[in-house]
Amino acid sequence: MIQYIADAPLWRYCTFLTGGPARRLGIAYNAHDLAQAAINGALVLGRGSNVLIGDGGYDGDVVINRAERYEISGDRCTCDSGVPVSVLARAYAEAGRAGLAWAYGMPGSAGGAAVGNAGAFGGCMADAVQSVTVLVNGRCQTLSAEECGFVYRGSALKGTVLSLTLKAPAGDKDAERARGRENLLLRRQTQPQGASAGSVFKGTEQGAAGKWIEKAGLKGLTAGGAEISCKHANFIVNRGGATSGDILQLMNTAQAVVFDRFGIRLTREIKLLGDFFG
Repeated sequence: MIQYIADAPLWRYCTFLTGGPARRLGIAYNAHDLAQAAINGALVLGRGSNVLIGDGGYDGDVVINRAERYEISGDRCTCDSGVPVSVLARAYAEAGRAGLAWAYGMPGSAGGAAVGNAGAFGGCMADAVQSVTVLVNGRCQTLSAEECGFVYRGSALKGTVLSLTLKAPAGDKDAERARGRENLLLRRQTQPQGASAGSVFKGTEQGAAGKWIEKAGLKGLTAGGAEISCKHANFIVNRGGATSGDILQLMNTAQAVVFDRFGIRLTREIKLLGDFFG
C-alpha cells in the first residue's frame, strides 16, 4: 500500500532538478501498487529523465515508480517497468546476453525507455522488446512488439507500462562488457555532465538537431541558471539554480531560431508536465 506525502517537491525526482511540488507524492515498490495508483488517477513518474515539470508543480497525486524486479532466464528477460535500463544493460553483460550494450549509462527506466523507444549507438528498445504489459482504462493488456507501434524515438503505447518481456540472445560476456564500456566512455566524452534530461529534440530529416542548434549560434546561450550546452547543443544543462521556466525558455528559443534561419522544425523529446504558469 502506498503512503502519500502532501505538498512534496518533485525536483528531486527529475534529472533537470527543477519543478514544483505535487499535491501528494507516493512511491510504488511493486507492479501491483503501481497499477492501483494509476487506476486511482495518479501521474506515474519513472526516473524523470525525459520530463520537465513545471515550477507550479502538479495539482494531483504523483507516484514514483520503483518497481524494480527483473529476471534473466534463457533467451529472455522479464522485468518491472521501474528497473533502470542501465541496470538491465549491465545485468545482460554479466549474464552473457546481448542486445542492451547501447544502454550503458543511459538514464531512465525500462518502461519509459519503451514508451519513448529510447536508443543510442545503433540500438534501441524496439530491437529488444518482445512484449509489454500496460494498464489502459483500468484493464491490463499484453502487447506484442508489433502492437507497440514503435517509431523513431516513440511508440503507440498508452496508459501505464507495468512490465516488459525482452529478448536476451546469447552473447560473449567479455565482448558485451567491452562494448558497453566503450559506449559509456563515448557517452561521457560527447555529452555534458550535470543535471540534464538527455537529448532535448528528436533528430530531423535534415540531420541531428544539435547540428542545427549549433549552426544557429546557440551553443552556450543561457536563461537564468540554464544553458544550452557548449559540449553538445542538443542538451540543456541546469548549471545551478535554474527553474523549469528557464529551461523551457531555451527550448522555445532553439525551436524558433532554427525554424527562422533554416526552416527546420525541431520536435521535443522532453515531455512537459504540470503547471508552468502557477
